[in-house]
Amino acid sequence: MAEKYSRTEKEKKQSEKTFNDLTAKEWVKLSKNVWRDVSSARADYHKEHGATFSLKLAGRLIKMYSGKGDLILDPFVGTGTTVVESKKRNRPAIGIELVEKFVKVARSRLTQKSINEFGENNYEHKIVHDDCRNLKKYLDNNSVQAMITSPPYANLIHKAKKDRAKREYSIIKEENNSTISAYSDKEEDFGNMGYEEYLENISRLMVDLYDVTKPGGYNIWIVKDFRDTENNIPYVPLHSDIARLGENAGFKYHDLIIWDQNQHRRLVLLGYPSVFYTNQNCSFIVVLRKDRY
Repeated sequence: MAEKYSRTEKEKKQSEKTFNDLTAKEWVKLSKNVWRDVSSARADYHKEHGATFSLKLAGRLIKMYSGKGDLILDPFVGTGTTVVESKKRNRPAIGIELVEKFVKVARSRLTQKSINEFGENNYEHKIVHDDCRNLKKYLDNNSVQAMITSPPYANLIHKAKKDRAKREYSIIKEENNSTISAYSDKEEDFGNMGYEEYLENISRLMVDLYDVTKPGGYNIWIVKDFRDTENNIPYVPLHSDIARLGENAGFKYHDLIIWDQNQHRRLVLLGYPSVFYTNQNCSFIVVLRKDRY
């Protein structure tokens, strides 16, 4: 993506030293660990999926953790946001998606004129219709600079759907504009797994992700923690579990960023009047890194 201003000679020299082409000033500006400015209005394609993240969020992560020409991966690509933003920013990218209807949406987005007006368009951008556990069929070891994804949260959607069905009125649905539906009925869909089975599969996926990540490269997971009220579990620390599984695979737990979404969510009365709960109106961006040899 073209710079919005002409860099000074000093800034050009600074950017040439960095792996992500950033100047010292840009580096500092992007180092905040609480983000409140990366949400965006829902587009029509969001309705096809229901759990997408914004182009602005994907773009910022790509800008921070990679440079021009670096390969980007999203193993749960959904409607294609990571690959679309990679194309705009002159990074080759591959997205893997299990559900055919999302593959069609993602491929369609890559052909849009508004996307192709950016960048040099001389890199490959692929949406693969497959199970992410087959990612090594498409990627060489030590080839990916940044993996950026927002995975399914086990069978949370099924639990949440049952919970909302019990209520006559749901603020979350009616006023927070949040609707939910299962991604697919496929057994291999991570969104249809119980939590322990889900973590086992994430653990195996992490090993493959470690293999394909370049030394010094990053694995970035955008996740929410949640509550399992059906099984009387007050808090499920998904972001911590993701970090732990990454460390088990060989990654270093490099950073944690908070994506504050309170400005887009009305607060809901929870546990009143006997048990106090906070609203889960933030996401966690877990940043893992593979050591250089």
